[in-house]
Amino acid sequence: MAELAVALGSAEIVIRLLSKFNLQPDVQNEIQGLESWLTSMKAFIEDNDGREGSRTLEVQMEKVRDIAYDIENVLEEFFLHSPPYTFHNHTITRTVHKFAHNVYHGFPLRRISNKIANINRNITNIKLQREAFPDNYCSSTPLSNSRTGIQHQASPLLLDDEMAGYEEPKRTFICQLVDGEKGLVTLAVVGPRGSGKRTFVKNVLWKPGIRGQFDCHACVHVSQYFNVAELFINMLKQLCYSRKEPYPADDSSSTLANLQNYLAGKKFVIILDDICSKEHWDDIKIAFPNAFLGCRIVVTTTSSTVASVCASSSNHICRLNGFEWSEGWKLLRRKAFPNSNGECPSELKDSSVKSDKKCEIRRGSELSVIANPLLPGYMDLSSNLKSCLLYFSIFPEGYSINRGRLIRLWVAERFATETAEKTEEEVAEDYLNALIHTNLIHVSNRDFDGRPRSCRVLNLVFQFIIQKSKDENFASIFPRANTSQSQKIRRLSIHNDCTHLPKKSDLKRVRSVFLLGLLEKSIPDFEGILRKSKFQRVLDLQGASLTEFSEDITSLTLLRYLSLRDTKIAKIPSSIKKLSYLETLDLRQTDITELPKEISYLHNLRHLFAYKKNVSNYVGFDSERGVKIPGGIKHLTNLQDLSLVIVDAKGRILKHLKELSQLRKLGLTGLLSEHGEALSASVEQMKNLRNLNLCSASKVEYLEVTEMTNPPHTLQRLYLKGLLRELPWWISSLDNLLRIGLKWSKMEKSPLQALAFLPNLVELQLVDCYIGEELIFEANSFKKLKNLLIEEFSELRTIVIQGGAMPDLKEMSLGKCPELRMLPQGIHNLAKVEKLTVYDMGKELVARIRKNGKDKEMVRRIPVVHIQ
Repeated sequence: MAELAVALGSAEIVIRLLSKFNLQPDVQNEIQGLESWLTSMKAFIEDNDGREGSRTLEVQMEKVRDIAYDIENVLEEFFLHSPPYTFHNHTITRTVHKFAHNVYHGFPLRRISNKIANINRNITNIKLQREAFPDNYCSSTPLSNSRTGIQHQASPLLLDDEMAGYEEPKRTFICQLVDGEKGLVTLAVVGPRGSGKRTFVKNVLWKPGIRGQFDCHACVHVSQYFNVAELFINMLKQLCYSRKEPYPADDSSSTLANLQNYLAGKKFVIILDDICSKEHWDDIKIAFPNAFLGCRIVVTTTSSTVASVCASSSNHICRLNGFEWSEGWKLLRRKAFPNSNGECPSELKDSSVKSDKKCEIRRGSELSVIANPLLPGYMDLSSNLKSCLLYFSIFPEGYSINRGRLIRLWVAERFATETAEKTEEEVAEDYLNALIHTNLIHVSNRDFDGRPRSCRVLNLVFQFIIQKSKDENFASIFPRANTSQSQKIRRLSIHNDCTHLPKKSDLKRVRSVFLLGLLEKSIPDFEGILRKSKFQRVLDLQGASLTEFSEDITSLTLLRYLSLRDTKIAKIPSSIKKLSYLETLDLRQTDITELPKEISYLHNLRHLFAYKKNVSNYVGFDSERGVKIPGGIKHLTNLQDLSLVIVDAKGRILKHLKELSQLRKLGLTGLLSEHGEALSASVEQMKNLRNLNLCSASKVEYLEVTEMTNPPHTLQRLYLKGLLRELPWWISSLDNLLRIGLKWSKMEKSPLQALAFLPNLVELQLVDCYIGEELIFEANSFKKLKNLLIEEFSELRTIVIQGGAMPDLKEMSLGKCPELRMLPQGIHNLAKVEKLTVYDMGKELVARIRKNGKDKEMVRRIPVVHIQ
């Protein structure tokens, strides 16, 4: 039970936080008793997670879950009724508030002891039941592969026309099997469970025309807990059987030696199915002699990392993500209606589409053919990773979630906890990468630096986690039909087509609420939910049709995550200070222009986003609007992200920034030339800074950032908008820089020479940053650059790309350069360019690259050329 294990862990975190309060000794003893029970129950869950067949065990797990949730509720009531330790900035107001708080909350705190007594009685009952029926807690289904009891099943051979959607990977895979390369080559087929890896491999290799090119063959399944000797014996038996030879029993030699002797001098092909770790590969690969006979090893795995380790090269990795719905729909029609050439009768079309898109998944041990291959991989995950995966059930099918948003949500839910080396956000990002590498999560798109920008789960995995989410009461989706109206809701997600919210459901335990398109007529129902659910940690209102900030939100004292992104809200009330545990406040793309000074009371705040972009003119100088913060922010020492803040004329906020040494991202606008010294001094204190975005107050105002003597070398993204007398010298020392944008700098000297040999630069944006007539990309410069933008160069007449410059460039954009009458010289040498965009350029240049133009041959091999 992923949710249960995480709930226990979350309760332990609450206990650690409560140690900061000055509680009575008897209350402290009661809480310590709960902590001991939580530790025992976590071990109980880890021992029994995934076992099937015992109804007594299932009932026991449900009772443990209810008690864990009760404990969580009681512990968090301490936060509601105990003095907040980070609420006031000044000693006098803190003392007065503490006195008033004790008068108001004294009785509720005493009443909590009674609730703990009830919990202890329930714990005692569970212990007595376990002692009375010890045998009933043993699983009737033994733990086997991946602790699930699901046995490995052979994949059937399919007809060629049944391998829908795999035509191109199949052609490549066949070529690599029989390409004539003489050495031992290892091919890796990687994809999520259920994507058809095993079927794909067997349907290629088991064709007589392919298999017949090898002397012998074998296919062995590598379970998570396999025995190496037994696996070698199985492999040798299959190899012998393929040649109709007896098994070479030799008691004097080891199993490994027998296998190696048999393979010597033979051209073999061996499938190693479902390898899950590098260590397993290391144990097995020693058996294969590196003979120059064209031998092949084929590995299937769900892990991209394992595939990279096993494959002979990156070109020997075949990635399968499952076929698209359109391919499945064609296959279904061909099989269901062979007599009508695959044409579906009109009266059956709707039901046929639903049948193909949806996967049946039944509860219990009789999982459908869809769930069988996914369950072992799911059960292999840690409790936290299971919860991270189930989180995708909250969103609609096919929904792509921004990476940063997902990570911050996981942190707010306490799925990830900090370590001595990493922050909670960094741990959560590790979780995301782990799920991506197992191919349970699909990357929708990536940044040029390779990091995932957004991700989703494929439909097959989505159907699986929807059922698991329901079984574990992880999330309740309205108006999804399979949501029980009477269940105790933990996470409530409201989708676009919800016309009314649940009336009978128990909302007291709701921890997270998502409004993914709430209709306006349901707003009163939504505000009712806020009043009922006092323990909320997450409130994600992104994209909701809201125009005002509800005061009910500020009554959610324990709230850690609040997103009002893409709403029409224009004002944040001063009562925001009540949310003293808030960690994320997302106000992007709202109409908010000023934050209340009380924002400085949110001492736990880690991420503050408050800006609005003009999506129709995202390159213009005024394309981003920041917010004002009248009060100081020096007390927000936990901040990691702060963007975009308007600097007042006196630059007071710049002095406060010195205290924010944990910042990873900083965005400032409204900067004046006299702010340079204070700005530089503050930025130098930010040793963890990754992203710096600075904008002057106007196009005629200078950015003074040249005085920085010790810049943060952790910088990966740097955007400077405003006049520069020269390119700051320290930029060329930023070896970790991935992206840089220089806009409206109007420098007299080209910045290219200073940037040319930054070792990791992948994106370069140049907008009106140079007033010269020629830009020269020197030979062998910008080795890793993938994206180049050149815009608004009023005097630019020539661009020269020398040999070896920008060898990895994939996208180039040229715009608003009226004097540039021809394409860059040397553009034909950029072999990897996939897209060229030309916009708002002179007629002469456009004519040269259109059909029959003088420069048409220079861009003919570029797949996509956009002229606007």
